[in-house]
Amino acid sequence: MTKLIYKAFIFAFIAISSSVNADQLDDSYILGFGSCITEKRDQPIWKAIEKENINEFFFMGDNVYGDSKDGLLKEMEISYMKQKNMFPKWLYTKKLNAIWDDHDYGKNDGGAEYPLKEQAQKLFLEFWNVNKDDARYSQKGIYFNEEKVILNNKINLIALDTRYHRSSLDQEDKPYYPTNDETKTMLGKDQWKWLEEIVKTESDIIIIVSSIQVLPTNHIFEKWHNFPHERSRLLGLLKFTNKPVIILSGDRHKAGLYKKDNIIEITSSSLNKPISRPLSMIWDIFSKESDELLIRDMYYRENYGLLKILPNKKMIIQLKDMEGKEIFSYKI
Repeated sequence: MTKLIYKAFIFAFIAISSSVNADQLDDSYILGFGSCITEKRDQPIWKAIEKENINEFFFMGDNVYGDSKDGLLKEMEISYMKQKNMFPKWLYTKKLNAIWDDHDYGKNDGGAEYPLKEQAQKLFLEFWNVNKDDARYSQKGIYFNEEKVILNNKINLIALDTRYHRSSLDQEDKPYYPTNDETKTMLGKDQWKWLEEIVKTESDIIIIVSSIQVLPTNHIFEKWHNFPHERSRLLGLLKFTNKPVIILSGDRHKAGLYKKDNIIEITSSSLNKPISRPLSMIWDIFSKESDELLIRDMYYRENYGLLKILPNKKMIIQLKDMEGKEIFSYKI
């Protein structure tokens, strides 16, 4: 009888231990993210994202394709109305954050020269249901930050505006190359001043969201390296914080993972507007993209990203395909 009681105790202890371990594995906070989602196409990727049980989702730009050749915002208004109905209902039960890129700003590859940027900002804030008391209603540009404590991790989430104040590029169209003019700016005076103060916030990790890529230097499209002095200024500022930094970026209609010093950058693009299959195959064969900071091959099909925040200051970054299959992951 005593042996039976002992065995029952052991089995109960194993069952309880297994249950605790399972709970610990589920003890995470999940931030989903992605970019480049047009309202002009179906959006099947939400089926996979719904299964991730995310806590919030961050849209990293080109969240509608409402820009037009005349630069007017009528097309933008129509795109927003359509996109509102394209998003699945379950998504609206989650916390949503967003920054813009050129196609939801109003001008393809546009910057500070765009004359309707104030009106575009108003449309953007209204679509994303930003609280009327938010500083974004009074400032020039849609940059912001949030300070969070998640599973005992102090997180400083910083979202940048790479459109409203950005100086003109040296070239009128692609290919774009780095400028030698160090008077040109990516963020503008006020946003830089704000950023240099906000990174000082006490935190365990900094998450930077930039619509365009920060670390890559080799490609001919939009990137921070088109203003190399501004890129150096940002990287110097982030390195000086002496803490892990994760950069989330979009824009490219392809995905990649990059690393430099204390900085990891994951580019997730596109949610439903990838480079066409024939073009991606040709690109992969004849001009496969490379960069000294790229730590794995680019991914060309539909994709989304996950940032899983775990206890004890641990995080996992994942990129997944339209079916929810993992493309790559990286532990921090």
